[in-house]
Amino acid sequence: MFLSVLAVCCALVAVLLVGNGVRALRRGARSLTRLLALVAGTVLLALDALVVVLARVDTPTSSAVLVLVLAVAGYVAVAFLVFLGAALAYGHVRVSEQAEALVVLGCGLVHGQVSPMLRSRLDRAVEVFRRSDAAGRTPVVVASGGQGADEDRTEADAMAEYLVGHGLPADLVLREPRSRNTRENLRFSSAVLQDAGVDGRTLVVTNDYHVMRTAITARRTGLDARVLGSPTARQAVPSAFLREFAAVLVMHRWWHLAAVVAIVALWSLGLATGVLPR
Repeated sequence: MFLSVLAVCCALVAVLLVGNGVRALRRGARSLTRLLALVAGTVLLALDALVVVLARVDTPTSSAVLVLVLAVAGYVAVAFLVFLGAALAYGHVRVSEQAEALVVLGCGLVHGQVSPMLRSRLDRAVEVFRRSDAAGRTPVVVASGGQGADEDRTEADAMAEYLVGHGLPADLVLREPRSRNTRENLRFSSAVLQDAGVDGRTLVVTNDYHVMRTAITARRTGLDARVLGSPTARQAVPSAFLREFAAVLVMHRWWHLAAVVAIVALWSLGLATGVLPR
């Protein structure tokens, strides 16, 4: 009964992921990062089919393999749920304190203009800037983002243009046009602030799905900063969160590899001692 309910739930989630991936394909998505929902849905369907087959075969060997498959898949599922819960909680915590600097992380342009996802980050930065300014502490804002191979200008330029167009003083908007990833965003933006003589508390603005990895990276680079999350477009949620989950897994790969090795070792011990059939 439990396996039947589990199989049905997995199938429903897989269908939703595949549906999201198909919609992304129809909108012109071709990169793996934008099609992760489709890939994850397909893998989940295959895993679901494997579990059903192993359960129906019902031999000692298939039962033992089924236990291992469920244990490893269960570990990955729990890790994802922990990541998802922490990311959502961290990304939606309201921050009332003001700061001396805001750093907005870039995330790609569309035909030289800010994308909806990037616009969400910039709008959050404008909101925080206005709140800080009204409280008597006017921060400097760093637009951080380099130029991608398919972009005709830097993300920093497009972001700065958007911020100034939404009322921020041009002399308070600094540009960091060299970064290509989150670590460089933070490192190069810190250098820009130092060159400008800006010291004190920094708030980093990104999308909610990206908050956890940004916070981990900031801590590893020694940057004293709080990370704020902005809403992610609904259609981009599955692939965005899956991509970040994969990135966080890689950042802590040795811990997760050790956990999987421990699961396999316990499974092998169960076989050797007769706890599991073989």
